[in-house]
Amino acid sequence: SLTLSFPVAVTQRERASKKAPHTSERASDREHASAVFFRKGSSRREREREVQRDVSRGENWSDRMFFHVRREKNVVLEPRHFGARMKDVIMEKIKLEMEGTCSGRYGFIVCITHIENVSEGIITDDGTARAKFAVEYDCVAYRPFKNEVLDAVVTQVNKFGFFAEAGPLQLFVSNSLVPDDVKYVTDENCYKSDDGQITIGVDCEVRVKIVGMRIDANDIFCIATIKEDYLGLIGYAEGDAAVGAV
Repeated sequence: SLTLSFPVAVTQRERASKKAPHTSERASDREHASAVFFRKGSSRREREREVQRDVSRGENWSDRMFFHVRREKNVVLEPRHFGARMKDVIMEKIKLEMEGTCSGRYGFIVCITHIENVSEGIITDDGTARAKFAVEYDCVAYRPFKNEVLDAVVTQVNKFGFFAEAGPLQLFVSNSLVPDDVKYVTDENCYKSDDGQITIGVDCEVRVKIVGMRIDANDIFCIATIKEDYLGLIGYAEGDAAVGAV
């Protein structure tokens, strides 16, 4: 089961909308985005199709990459943890096991924010006197979408393209998805423009747009492009001068 938490009261939202109408609209858009993506009973393909329809209508999903979701997990505790600090131990255990993980449906778990409910413990039948608890917890999930624009850091460069990271997300930009005047230079292991003003190498910062995604059970990998306006190099590695986008 899955619930979404939007703690802003109606009266607060109404007051905010009078001062800044666009604030209320953006909050409503985020609620719609979460409802679409995590709608109970709908398949991932149906959710993705609805997202793509929104994108084709010109809606911007770039501010909807983070979602507040509720998930469940079974946690097993040793008898020495039974006591007043049991909930704190459960929180620490869930953080250790879940933060940084990825699932195809929810994306990357960025952080655990709250333990909502802990069931009564059930003694395991393995003779160790351990107990199993069903835990409901709230977390912030990072889920990228196609056509989303991201800032990333280049991690590897070769003649076929370059790899980059945007937080936990791995991206690949093919050499066919870079501007025509930016070519791979073998001796320097980087991509350089014909006029020499743009150089993309390891540790450079780039702005990319996701054009394809591969979603596995425990991982998400994206194909991106810099062959569009306002994309490309936005910063050199530390110690070098920064430049604007291509």
